[in-house]
Amino acid sequence: MKVGTASLFALLLLMATVAPAETDEDADETADDDTEEAEAEDEAPDLEAVFANKTLFGYIETVQLEPGSIRADARIDTGASRSSLHAEDIETFDHSGDTWVRFRFRASEDDSSHGFERPVVEEITIIQASGDETRYVIRLGLCVGDRFAETDFTLTDRGELTYPVLVGRSFLADTAVVSSQREYTRDPNCTTNGDD
Repeated sequence: MKVGTASLFALLLLMATVAPAETDEDADETADDDTEEAEAEDEAPDLEAVFANKTLFGYIETVQLEPGSIRADARIDTGASRSSLHAEDIETFDHSGDTWVRFRFRASEDDSSHGFERPVVEEITIIQASGDETRYVIRLGLCVGDRFAETDFTLTDRGELTYPVLVGRSFLADTAVVSSQREYTRDPNCTTNGDD
């Protein structure tokens, strides 16, 4: 529906004439609201200070997994608390009394698969409409841009998803800002020994 300028002006004029008159009580509420807004502005963080020491990542980045210096595309997801890794042929085994997991990771359909054996850090249960699923959590080195951290990953079959790696808030916390408008802002460039 198109509204002409004259029609819009007439509508605004009509609304102004039928609006209730402001009472002293309304004026007090407005003053209180203004005071609360001013206090909230005083308490609001200085965004320049908040972002000053943070790295900007795009919502899609090339990452590097260690050990092995394996590069893969990843979705950087501030909505996910944990990171997640595509895993095939998952099996647990005993390693000196500890539970370990053996699995294969493929960075893309064109890539050969990479075998990993890692200690299980934790087992978690994911509750879904299709039923509960137990996932193993392992720790790998993760490099995004020039930021490196030993990171916990849940292992799951991400074969139907576009990206084999999802990087969550546990890696990003207090160090990065994610732009939903940018992709591939920087190549992985971390100094690690790659041993483990």
